[in-house]
Amino acid sequence: MKKLMMFAAAMTIVGSAHAWTFCGSTSAAGDCQIPVWDLRASGKVANWSSKGYKAVNKLAFTGAIVGNIIAQEEPDPADPAVTNINCCLDSFDVMIYDKSIKTLVLFELQDVEVLTLFGKNLETVLKQGRTTSLESDVLWTLKDSDCQGSTIELQFVGFGKGKRGVTKGKANTDPCGDNSVKGCQEYYEWPSWNGWFTGYYGYVPCNLVSPICGFDCMLVDAVAGGTWSAKFNKKLSEFDNKIDVQNALLRKFKANSIEQLFELCSP
Repeated sequence: MKKLMMFAAAMTIVGSAHAWTFCGSTSAAGDCQIPVWDLRASGKVANWSSKGYKAVNKLAFTGAIVGNIIAQEEPDPADPAVTNINCCLDSFDVMIYDKSIKTLVLFELQDVEVLTLFGKNLETVLKQGRTTSLESDVLWTLKDSDCQGSTIELQFVGFGKGKRGVTKGKANTDPCGDNSVKGCQEYYEWPSWNGWFTGYYGYVPCNLVSPICGFDCMLVDAVAGGTWSAKFNKKLSEFDNKIDVQNALLRKFKANSIEQLFELCSP
């Protein structure tokens, strides 16, 4: 989906964390389309080795972030008898490509604790068909446990740019420079981010975690950190179901399958 029509940016409090959920209109076909970002990360990891010393190694991976979108029914403010379907971001599915086995390793339902658009142009009145730039920040986690009982918990923080715009007026309607005239809609484009990650993880059976240490690593948590980026992929964000998104990612990475960690561990 190239553009996300957002009627509200609602803040929900979950425990002590502030989670921001963006909600917007459906696509022209009435379905929620799925946003996809190209993910890259690099840094260092300190692995405990069975030889009795800690080795600091380079770490790098590529993959994709796929937004999990949920449809919410809400009464139309102008006509309570009419129900609108809003598409809201709930969480991330993260897929990391393991070249050694040509597999996308899937981490489902990763928490998105903050995702905002802000800046001096947030309230600027726009003429029809115009856009303006906004700032964005995001905070999310990559968290899972592998078949050996070790834990992955990496926290990602990022900053980037997004856009806010107003569509052109439809036929037989007035111009919408005040953002309120019938026939125009305000929208926000999904942002892209650059940032840092830090955290720890244990051994898992793929190159994501122990790229040099390999299978002789002790099953203990290792410290990791580095930089990452997520670039919004407009071409891959045109689907309204996960099957099409996954098939497109398999083609992009020339991967054979998409598997979760416990599936990789199965005998």
